[in-house]
Amino acid sequence: MSRNYLDLLAYFGIGGAHPGGFPLTQLLLQDEIIHPCSSVLDIGCGTGQTAAFLNQKYGCQVTAVDNHPIMLEKARERFKNQESTVQVIEGDAQKLHFKDNSFDFIIAESVITFTTISKTLNELFRLLKKDGRMILIEMTAEEPLSRKVQKKVHTLYGIHEVLSEEEWKMKLQQIGFTHIDMITPSSELIQTEITDMNPSKNLSDEWYDLWDNHHSFIHQSTVPLGFRVFRCGFK
Repeated sequence: MSRNYLDLLAYFGIGGAHPGGFPLTQLLLQDEIIHPCSSVLDIGCGTGQTAAFLNQKYGCQVTAVDNHPIMLEKARERFKNQESTVQVIEGDAQKLHFKDNSFDFIIAESVITFTTISKTLNELFRLLKKDGRMILIEMTAEEPLSRKVQKKVHTLYGIHEVLSEEEWKMKLQQIGFTHIDMITPSSELIQTEITDMNPSKNLSDEWYDLWDNHHSFIHQSTVPLGFRVFRCGFK
């Protein structure tokens, strides 16, 4: 059985695994204007932590999409235990079955890097209303990656391409976003302890080994990987 990082997150049932974790999510959303009538897309929703927060805090209609069946199972379990109107859908971020201009707000937390980036960005651009906003939290190369690091990133995460800050901005501009803000989080949020977990039963030692491998890799001072937060819109 092939084991990768996204499977690991699913079987451990980890919420807020993205850089900055759930505290960063809360910080970013506190400045957003979201109404009960707003339509929100949480793409790559994982176990549903952010979708649940959006629904509870703003009373808005949230559509939570992921393509991993274990993630979706745990998201539905979360929502069943809460008073929630979140709609959970299995779907591919690169090809979604929604009409154009469907959403007022889109959030993607460490998702797009794991896909074919240009395809996903174009799809999210299609779905966002022309007065809408999109927030991305994404892995970023701080300098050109060596072949060794590129190979390790691909082996651990299945990621084929890690963009620099400027490459992210360029792609966002090329697909049509005219207003791109980069949000710099507090240094206290860079490393955040994971507290939201719903692990599957009878996890084998190989999953824990993979988790240790991930942590030892990202904490190497010589690995030039970081992340950026982009807020995108049209004005």
